[in-house]
Amino acid sequence: GNLLLSTTVRTMDAIRRKRNDDSKEEEAPRGGKRRRSKKASKANRRKQADAAEEERLTSLIFGGAQNSVVATDESAPENSGEARSPKEGSGVLFEIDRTGIDDEEDVVEDAASQANGLSPTSKPTKQGKGRSISEDGNDNTSGGPAWVDEEDADMEVNILQTDRLRKLRTSRNEETAKALSGVELEQRMRQRYQHTMERTARTDWAQIDPEDGKRDGDSDDDEAIQGTSMSLLRSSGQRRLQPNQLDIVRCPDANLKDPSNAVVRAVSFHPGSEPDSPLLLTAGLDKTLRFFQVGQEESKKIHGIHFPKLPIYTASFLGSTGNVVVSGRRKFFYIYDAAAGKLDHIPRIVGRQEKSLEYCVSSPDGRTIAFGGNDGFVILFDTQSKKWIANLKLNGNVRTITFSPAGEHIYASGSDGDVYKWDMRSRKCVERFANEDGTACSALSVSSQHLAVGSHSGVVNLYSSAKESNEPRTPLKSILNLQSGIHTTRFNSDGQVLAMATRMEQRGLKLMHVPTQTVFANWPTNKTPLNTVWSMDFSPESKYFAIGNDKGKCLLYHLKHYDS
Repeated sequence: GNLLLSTTVRTMDAIRRKRNDDSKEEEAPRGGKRRRSKKASKANRRKQADAAEEERLTSLIFGGAQNSVVATDESAPENSGEARSPKEGSGVLFEIDRTGIDDEEDVVEDAASQANGLSPTSKPTKQGKGRSISEDGNDNTSGGPAWVDEEDADMEVNILQTDRLRKLRTSRNEETAKALSGVELEQRMRQRYQHTMERTARTDWAQIDPEDGKRDGDSDDDEAIQGTSMSLLRSSGQRRLQPNQLDIVRCPDANLKDPSNAVVRAVSFHPGSEPDSPLLLTAGLDKTLRFFQVGQEESKKIHGIHFPKLPIYTASFLGSTGNVVVSGRRKFFYIYDAAAGKLDHIPRIVGRQEKSLEYCVSSPDGRTIAFGGNDGFVILFDTQSKKWIANLKLNGNVRTITFSPAGEHIYASGSDGDVYKWDMRSRKCVERFANEDGTACSALSVSSQHLAVGSHSGVVNLYSSAKESNEPRTPLKSILNLQSGIHTTRFNSDGQVLAMATRMEQRGLKLMHVPTQTVFANWPTNKTPLNTVWSMDFSPESKYFAIGNDKGKCLLYHLKHYDS
């Protein structure tokens, strides 16, 4: 940063000196006559170019650029405008991707994005001496603006003159020329900003209505009894999924509004989103992270982020925090705060020499990220301090990692064919056993009751998640329905469905009914357009099942058994 600042300052000083020299040469007579008009125009053009360069450098160092649309290594991603396609190696960290978003849902422009987010009904205030005074004369020491420009009321702006301001119309029928005062323009910009933030960074799923579900006279004990009775009803079979036949319906593709241009390497549902319309992210080798609001009839794109320097191999939500970890075959990775629109660039993990961080998983609480490192190391990274915290060691190369549903244990396996289990508090290996298949393990998934281990031979072994005796572990069931190496396994929210997939064959996906340990026979069929499955995930409460394939599509299916 200091080197860039000193270099830029020296460049600006050189431009100023050059401009002064040109002015002196222009004024100095030559042979009693002024310079030729051709040379004078050339000097003027050079002077204008130098002024533009100086303005650009000033905006780059000190901010205030009006046309800055992408964040670079030297400038933070504060403003967003029309997205451009930066060149590789240009220093751009990310850019906003608006492909597939309707005009009414576009991200607000630079001017609106700089609004402070106050309610449009807030009264403007006048600056008092040492305090803020509202129009009615009352003290307003908090909750209002600290300063108001009195000339705003006299300013008139025609919002139909430019395309940028046309987005501030209250309706599409507002086509007649209308001049707005500065106060009205500010209110419309605030409304536009608030509307856009609700669409692009929804946080209403995290708000809890204190009156929701409560009646007069209810007590905490009554609610506890009610919750216990519901859990008993579910455990008694009221919500038990029927085997053999799965009631599943295809919905429009989740990324139909903006399909990926490459393989969809990652799909992930936000664990804290609304079960009926959950938030889904997709990412892949086209270097773009996209967010969608999923629905049975239509899935709407919320927004997207393009990373010019990072083909994305792994992307997932960090628990219910709203943050997303994005990594690939690079020594750096990103943590993106979807709610605040903030991007943290982690250049490398201090203390480690890995050149690729393409494989990672996050803990259920979002506090820890586990990376597959070199030489059999599992690297634990703290998301709050942004620092490395510990290493866990395998005898072979790391191929797969997963956390237990509560996050108290972490499982890993790899080329040696053994499964390792560590306690997250003590960081000690509490269990190690050999997978019965004998080949290298390539996929792990854990539910509250079961552990699924996929191997390169295509066998998926189902174990009990808790070791019941000192005897060597034996699988409860070995699933042999897939003939190629397993790459992905996933339990649904209640652990009744296990999804298994391979990337080595077309339609390489099977779903198993875990209580009866039988594979569903009716789905998928030979006509199911799965193509090659690369990623998959179940939504909260398992109402939806998303599948990313090699065609850039994110297929979406509705499990009708899990309707509200």
